[in-house]
Parts: sequence; structure tokens; C-alpha cells
Amino acid sequence: MDIPILLTIKLTEDKHSKSAPWVAYTPELDVVSCGPTPQKAKKNLMEAVEIVLKGAAQDGNLKELLLETGFQI
Repeated sequence: MDIPILLTIKLTEDKHSKSAPWVAYTPELDVVSCGPTPQKAKKNLMEAVEIVLKGAAQDGNLKELLLETGFQI
């Protein structure tokens, strides 16, 4: 079952990076990713968030992770 979660995405540009200057961060889960464009950085971030959440679910600690990060279940 998929449950939508609203996340904040903060985008910044790292002027020193040539291949992936756009950095996307979600403070709710403390996950970061990057990409060559803002859109790709966001897409990569969502993939990273999915990996974190699926990993927590497989480990049996998804509920604990969500509660620790301030979500209500």
C-alpha cells in the first residue's frame, strides 16, 4: 500500500561542482541527493527517500523512523 507523505525539498546550487551542482535536501527525513539540473536533483532525492523508506520497512523499523522524524501514524 502506498501512502503519500508530504516532504519539504530545499534546493541549492553548489557552484564548485561541475557534474551535479544542484543539491536537493529533505529535512523531514534528513536525506540529500544531487543532480545536473534542479529537476534531476529532485528526482534523485525522491529515489533516495524511497530507498530509505523501503529499507526501513524491510528492517521492520519504518514506524519507528517515521515517529522519530515527527510524522504521525
